[in-house]
Amino acid sequence: MTVSQKELAQAEREIVEEHQLKEKVVNEEFKIWKKTVPLLYDTIHTYALDYPSLAVQWLPNYTYSETNKNSINVRFLISTNTSENSQNYLKLGSLDLPSTLAPDFSVKYPDLDSIPIPSPTIDDTSDFKVLSKWKQNSEINKLEISPDGKKVLSFNSDGVVHSYDLDTSDVIDYKYHKLEGYALGWLSNESFASGSNDSQIALWNLDKPSTPIQLYKSHHGAVNGISVNPIVKSLLGSVSDDSTTQFHDARELGSSDNPAITVENKHIQNTIAFHPDIETLYATAGKDNIISLYDLRNPKKPIRKFFGHNDSVIGIKWDTEDPKTLLSWALDKRIISWDLNSLGEDYTYPAESGEGSKRRGGIRIDPCLKFIHAGHTNRVNDFDAHPKIKGLYASVGDDNLLEVWKPKTLSGEEEEEEEEHEGAEAEAEVDGHSEIEPVEEDKKEKESESVAEDTKVDENDDAAKDVEMED
Repeated sequence: MTVSQKELAQAEREIVEEHQLKEKVVNEEFKIWKKTVPLLYDTIHTYALDYPSLAVQWLPNYTYSETNKNSINVRFLISTNTSENSQNYLKLGSLDLPSTLAPDFSVKYPDLDSIPIPSPTIDDTSDFKVLSKWKQNSEINKLEISPDGKKVLSFNSDGVVHSYDLDTSDVIDYKYHKLEGYALGWLSNESFASGSNDSQIALWNLDKPSTPIQLYKSHHGAVNGISVNPIVKSLLGSVSDDSTTQFHDARELGSSDNPAITVENKHIQNTIAFHPDIETLYATAGKDNIISLYDLRNPKKPIRKFFGHNDSVIGIKWDTEDPKTLLSWALDKRIISWDLNSLGEDYTYPAESGEGSKRRGGIRIDPCLKFIHAGHTNRVNDFDAHPKIKGLYASVGDDNLLEVWKPKTLSGEEEEEEEEHEGAEAEAEVDGHSEIEPVEEDKKEKESESVAEDTKVDENDDAAKDVEMED
């Protein structure tokens, strides 16, 4: 065996050992998460799919069981990403959940104070059902439900967009893109936009599938994400591999190469999402592992950045039932919930301080970071927040798992007890002689952080005030 062959064999062994170590770490993290499930969730269900799904979408409604007051039924759409030339499908599924999750439970059953919610378990899959399915010529990259919940769009890997009527099962094909795409957005129940790896955005009328009514060709890289402003429905935002964020006014037909606004980004952004209630507020996220919050009136610099992911962020979504909650998912197998109620708290960005905003005992966590879902053992492909049931989420990943979950919510009394407990701990630390010096150090550090934060806030003062006022 030559020296080069020995080196090659050694390199191969090191690669295998590194892969095995990573798998061991992932398995240990999952075991730890599984043990904490009862403490973290009001409810959680998992279902092992035959193949991974690249997309998941909730249908907007839910129904009460006619025979069981303990149960409501929710429905969702998932896709398949098969192997070995197996048939792909779009599937309509359903799941029974505790009826106390429904927002109108107390109205539906006024005589019942509550119905006990069963202890969370991640092994019970008996309530999952597949109600119907549609054959696909290729895997589905993206799904989007229409605003009225009656139709769904799919963007497939062959570049074709399909619309499905959920009442009649009718299917219509929209053929223009030459490459696959991952960007879809409804402008209304009658029109939508699609963005593809061919760098183009097509605007469609639902009843005119033969050709787009408008094309936007101002991007020079794959279109990674599209978001339609839910208030100014003609305003279309997009992010691309060309490291730009662009905004088009869909009412201005013919100006396909001249976006209304173009923003140059330091890093490629993978996703964009307009706020559901504030027309000038939007967020983007991408390969810098960061979520950035912007005001459209000053899009050159973010109002706030959110730090928490350890790999490229591939999706963000606002919880429409809780508009101060932004959710993100990334290649680090994590889904993070961000609480905008904590925007006013002092926080120094890790990149600016060099090693993060310090706190006694280590790195200070972003105060907006509310919850981390760590139930997937491989990359998260897609996520959706239920449009009618607050805090109910669904996610799918390359680990073949579909997960439906609701983080545990503390009652008012529990929150007060927790605050009192934290306050008591703080007083004990101040009273202890060994903690006097660290407290002084923290004080100086907070003053320094405050100056840095004041500088940042001043630059975006008007935008930040508008966000708080409109909320």
